[in-house]
Amino acid sequence: MTHMDRPKRKSWSDLPAYRWSMVILGWALIITAPVISWLPGPGGLAQFIIGLGVVLKHSLWAKKRYSRLSKIHPEYARWANWALRRNKVKGRPPFPDVKRDILYLFRRDDVDMKMP
Repeated sequence: MTHMDRPKRKSWSDLPAYRWSMVILGWALIITAPVISWLPGPGGLAQFIIGLGVVLKHSLWAKKRYSRLSKIHPEYARWANWALRRNKVKGRPPFPDVKRDILYLFRRDDVDMKMP
């Protein structure tokens, strides 16, 4: 195979080494976010979100997971697509009903039980 027969790459960001380095950087940002979160300010949260975006942009595994979860929870997927500036969302979607989900997490199952 000569150099004329090889498919030309669009840019250096198409190289596998670049994609892998960005995935590693994203995971490093996600893993170190709890360490930064004890500092004053929202630094840990911002770092986690940036790391998540980097991993989602450059990892096929993460894209497949995101696709599966977005089918299960479409209301959160619309919000995440808007936050990640994806073309699927034209305007800002309404915020998901987080209150309902939090109340479901902290529901009491022992209401009808007799106390000893």
